[in-house]
This record gives sequence, structure tokens and C-alpha cells, in this order.
Amino acid sequence: MNRAKVLVVEDDNFTRSTLVAAIRTQGIEVVGSASNARDALAIQARYAPDIAMLDFDLGPGPTGIDVAHALRSRQPNIGILILSTFRDPRLLSTKLPPLPSGSLYLCKQDIDDVRKIVDQLLMVNERRFGRVVRKIFPKREAIPLTEMQMDILSLVAKGLTTAEIARQRDVSEKAIENTISRISIQLGIVKDSTQNQRVQLTRAYMRLAGKST
Repeated sequence: MNRAKVLVVEDDNFTRSTLVAAIRTQGIEVVGSASNARDALAIQARYAPDIAMLDFDLGPGPTGIDVAHALRSRQPNIGILILSTFRDPRLLSTKLPPLPSGSLYLCKQDIDDVRKIVDQLLMVNERRFGRVVRKIFPKREAIPLTEMQMDILSLVAKGLTTAEIARQRDVSEKAIENTISRISIQLGIVKDSTQNQRVQLTRAYMRLAGKST
């Protein structure tokens, strides 16, 4: 693994420099770091890294998944590790492409030691050669919501009323109310007259998105 060259793509300057410093302390070679797609592709063209470790949400513009596909199209055997605060990529958008084949997705909330990142980089590196290695983390479980339900949950979290959501989706308010009820059931939110359902849904969304409430 020490011979594998790693590219780090993260839009937050502090997080990027911290990640680079942390994995370098583990003897891993970081050939470059970037905050956006353009710089990431330029580093790839120059150094041909073996693995790209990308933040999922890179701010305005292409996501980490978009950049991963661009890297893979130019270098078919590059390993991909996606880091994210989102438990499910659909929390950012339901219109995202699938993860590149063989890539790994790691939620940042599950990282309490840099060695966990190193373990995942090891797995990604082994996958490049078609090897099977022990599973460091259990398989990531997607949130049990459809894409339509995920969209509506995000709109509720943004503060839109039932009427506003209905107009935006061109359906009846009753249909939206029924969908919100099903979302609550799927997320295990118990109907309670002492608590506001929308507040609970917003808190659930923020928690799943890795944001403080």
C-alpha cells in the first residue's frame, strides 16, 4: 500500500490539509490535492495516481461522484474512495449517477481514527487488482426511501409548506400529506401530539446529512 499514490479532492481547505497530513503520517504517498474537478484532472494527468479519495459534496459544480467518473474515464484502473457526511448520496440529490464500479463510500461520522481511512484505502487498492480482502466496515445501507420520498423530505427540511411542495411537484396536497406520513413511518418517527412532525422530519434529515441540529 505504501507504494500506492493517492490524490485527495476536498473543497474545504482545512479539511483537505488535515486529511493529507493525517494519511501521510501513515506512510502513504499523496501526490497532490485539489479542491475542484479541474485541478483534480490536472493532477491526474501529471501524476497518474493509483487512488483518488474524494469528498462527495464539493460545493457548486460537479460532485465527488462526477469527478470520480471523469477520473475513471481517463484512467480505468484508478481506485475510488468517496468520503461524505451524507449517509445516503440521494440526500444531496436524487439525480446523481451511480458510484463508479468497485469504489467505496465512507461516511465521515464513522471515522474516529485515521487508520480507518487507511484501511479503506487498502481495500480500494486491493480492488484495483480484483482481490478480495476482509470487510473493514459493514455494507453501507441506503436510507429506506424512494427518490421521490427523498426529494419531499429535503423540501420539508427546507421549510416548504405542504401546499408549496404540492405546487412544485404538480400533485394534490393530500398526496403530499400521505407521502410525508409514509416517510415518517419509514424513518421510525412515531406520531406524537406533543411534537411537531415537520420538526422531527427536519431533524432526521439533518442527522442523516451529518449536520448538527
